[in-house]
Amino acid sequence: MQRLRGLKQLGTAELVYTTATHTRFEHSLGVGHLAEKKLKGIAERQPRLGITEKDVLCVKIAGLLHDLGHGPFSHVYDGLFRKELKKKASGYVGLYNDVPLDCRKVVDGWKHEDSSLSMLDALLKSLGLEIDDSEDGLDKPLRQIGDGIDATRFGIYGYKQQEDVWYDGTQALPRDFVLTSRDWIFVKELIAGGPLPPKGMSIKAAKKSTDVKLEIVGRKGENKEYLYDIISNVHSGLDVDKMDYFSRDGCRTATGESAFNDFLLENAYVAKGRCDAPEECWKCSGEPCNEHFHLMICYQSPKTINTAMSFFRQRFNNYKNIYEHHKSKASSYMISDILALADPYYRLPGSKLPISLAMSNPDAYVKLKDSIIDIIELTDDDNLQPAKELIERYRSRKLYKRVTEQPVSSNVAWTQELWQMDEEKIVRDILEQSDSYMNLNRSDIIVDKMEMHFGMKEENPVSHMRFLPKSLLIETRNKPEDLPVAIKVDESNYECDTSKSYLQRSIRVFYKKLDDDGIVSKHLKDCFNTLVERVKSECTQDSYDDTASLSDSVVDFGANINVCTQSPTKSDVEESPFVSNTKKRRMNGFGETLFKSAIDRLDQRHR
Repeated sequence: MQRLRGLKQLGTAELVYTTATHTRFEHSLGVGHLAEKKLKGIAERQPRLGITEKDVLCVKIAGLLHDLGHGPFSHVYDGLFRKELKKKASGYVGLYNDVPLDCRKVVDGWKHEDSSLSMLDALLKSLGLEIDDSEDGLDKPLRQIGDGIDATRFGIYGYKQQEDVWYDGTQALPRDFVLTSRDWIFVKELIAGGPLPPKGMSIKAAKKSTDVKLEIVGRKGENKEYLYDIISNVHSGLDVDKMDYFSRDGCRTATGESAFNDFLLENAYVAKGRCDAPEECWKCSGEPCNEHFHLMICYQSPKTINTAMSFFRQRFNNYKNIYEHHKSKASSYMISDILALADPYYRLPGSKLPISLAMSNPDAYVKLKDSIIDIIELTDDDNLQPAKELIERYRSRKLYKRVTEQPVSSNVAWTQELWQMDEEKIVRDILEQSDSYMNLNRSDIIVDKMEMHFGMKEENPVSHMRFLPKSLLIETRNKPEDLPVAIKVDESNYECDTSKSYLQRSIRVFYKKLDDDGIVSKHLKDCFNTLVERVKSECTQDSYDDTASLSDSVVDFGANINVCTQSPTKSDVEESPFVSNTKKRRMNGFGETLFKSAIDRLDQRHR
């Protein structure tokens, strides 16, 4: 847990916002606090849910420990760094022969959540404890494997009014107050956002696999399933993890607000709600049809709807202003390159593991923090010189340069064509346009596809939430099986708060080398613009070909068409049986001018 003090929450964003120096440790404390506050509030408002002290403690612990598996510089370690290593893999052959064989392979689909689970196990091991996942051991104290904390005293301390006893850790706790193996599996499930994967498989791979049957162990049964929505909400994405970092990141960079937190916490209830995606939901999969209702976290309507939309809008604003800021992204790419240049030659102290494989050994991983670039800089090894030179440039803030950016619209066909192009292909096309005297290399150019949304891609995330009118709040005090049904609120009830689009995309091009006079950057921009014009021209030509084809179809089947005095509408063209769906999509992307031209041609043929 203390390792998180050495991991900045926002990675390299401090180069843009000098006050953005808060750590994963602070964030984890905040999530733990909000998790406890939210669940205690629900327990007070709905006492018949049967929420126990142990439930609250487990959820709080999960909030505290959910980010144990993060690597240096936030998501750079499990994102950009991994991609860069794959690109350089062919040039690094033979440089990892000293790494133990059992540590060389990264689990398919590995993310920091997977390491959070293994780090939690390592944390318990350091206390002389271990989870016993056998059927006989689930509801017993943790297995004692060494000196440390007594498993029978590992649980809820404090004054127990019913027994008039103060438990301070000097005596064995009553069975109901001891944290059992099932409780710790519950904590791990909260971190994973659902059932735990089999050993040797990542959370992501297990969710995608059709051969693996995932089962909840920590809190079985429908009456406690809402507990899994506190830390990581699979239904709507509104959970205490995001509550904390949306507000904390926005506050530290002076770009956001945090007023929505308390209001949403105070108006949270548990009710029945229909699952929006039963085919993807681990709770629904494999179960007989029960109309896919769950006990889930719901909110009072209408007063929380606007606040909920503000919450998700804050997500978009954070991505736009902080996480995807072009200088934040440029510096993240630099850190990724520094780590990739050092990885084949640097080994973590006390192990033979490179930076990229540290997560396979918790003892090595606990030493890997943002300070790794300081250590690389101070290590006496000529092989690390390229990494050191890049570190010096990073510290001087001579960052990679964004040379151009092309917005991508869902309503403009040629931008969609451009978006579908692979990054490597875009780079190759740019190099083909480049003049030879510029001496550009593939490794000098970065094509970055940026995607920002409200949390549900193109969809409105509030439409995935469930709300209760004030008249039904009295029924939330019923037993779990008699709770009211929360509903989705139609967008017409809050249309002033909705957005025209919930997804924004763009393609950015960065140049890695120093270019003080800007000549190369301008040349790169021109090359990219040439590519853009080519894609635009090809799409336009396809559209004209489609229009001509449509016109010919009208002539061939003229006997079946009733000539009318009015020009056909856009819907007439879209519903035409003679135009393929692909052609319709292409036609829809070229604006009213091109459409009117097509209509005029059709009108002339009719006459």
